[in-house]
Amino acid sequence: MTEMTILTVFVVLNVVVLTSGHAGHGSHQTQQPQSFGDPNVIGDQEHLKQHMKGQINTEKPMTPAEMEFHYFRLHDTNNDTLLDGLEILKALSHMMPPMDFAPHEMNGKTAVEIEGMKNQRIREMMGNYVQIIDNVLLSDDQNKDGYLSYPEYSVARRRDAQRMKEMQEKMLRDANLAKEEMLSKQQQPYNTGL
Repeated sequence: MTEMTILTVFVVLNVVVLTSGHAGHGSHQTQQPQSFGDPNVIGDQEHLKQHMKGQINTEKPMTPAEMEFHYFRLHDTNNDTLLDGLEILKALSHMMPPMDFAPHEMNGKTAVEIEGMKNQRIREMMGNYVQIIDNVLLSDDQNKDGYLSYPEYSVARRRDAQRMKEMQEKMLRDANLAKEEMLSKQQQPYNTGL
């Protein structure tokens, strides 16, 4: 995947998360996961506090840096201060489990057919997760040890957040230019050719 493709997918994922909520807790997800460190998931302080209850003081508000650290720590299940591929897989599958089927997708299907559809969706998600994990370790594992340390994770998140901000600004500029162009065309007299 090219850098621009990864960034584009990251932006799309953020739009999906903003419009559908946190998919791992009851909302209907409409898009396959494309990123590990989505700022909207990490930024859900109440959700993070639910998972960290008993481990941190959940009564006081957290800074963005604290939330990022605790999000990383939450997924470091063996407490070695590194995330391996399996820990990233667990984080991804929690953040964005396979989508539920819409009622029309199940209409007229037998239980066996629905089970087959679910298994197919899980296989597709696993393939997607593997691609994300490979991309994360390829681009963010700076010392190439096969693990993601907190500093590597933090640097990558900041880089991706900056890229996302730049892409959103460009999209807004492009949309404004298109709007101005359309308004300009509407103000021109209509030529019937007569």
